[in-house]
Amino acid sequence: MADTKTPLERAMTLAAVSGLRATMGPALLDSSRRVGGGRSGWVLGALGEMAVDKLGLFRRRYRPMLMIPHAIAGAYAARESLKRDGVEDSSGAIMGAVVAAGVAGVAPIARLALNRGLGVNDAVLSMAEDYLALKFGGEAVGLSMEQLGDVAKGALSDLKDQVAPDLEMPSIPGTQPAPPLAGRV
Repeated sequence: MADTKTPLERAMTLAAVSGLRATMGPALLDSSRRVGGGRSGWVLGALGEMAVDKLGLFRRRYRPMLMIPHAIAGAYAARESLKRDGVEDSSGAIMGAVVAAGVAGVAPIARLALNRGLGVNDAVLSMAEDYLALKFGGEAVGLSMEQLGDVAKGALSDLKDQVAPDLEMPSIPGTQPAPPLAGRV
């Protein structure tokens, strides 16, 4: 499918994604630049932010102090996206900050309403936010969900190689083929 979004639409999509997860917009931009190459800390930051959200440590994200990182990330993601598309627009960063702050303010209130009003589990809503951020953000930078998974695996592998290169990672039972039945009847 051909990309029909304008540079401004892509930039504002990344700003909105940054409103949901502050590190996600910059991570998606960086990942689209580095497909097949090394990974940056942005990807690990986005993975960590998604994990921390499941723990419920930042319940009141609509507070102004917690909206600031989202607004800064939205401004950065919008500016860099526009710059990558060859658009020099000084208002792009401001629009990105406003969009990210708006999403950062509305999303937790909507999540709270769905949790308390309809009884939807907060962890399920958090995963839905992650999916939407990855889906729309990935489309904005031209990465499929499979490519995003590969980027995350690569970032975690790079981290493992830097932190504990000799550590063997345990495997999940049932994911490795069983040994052949040699000599058994």
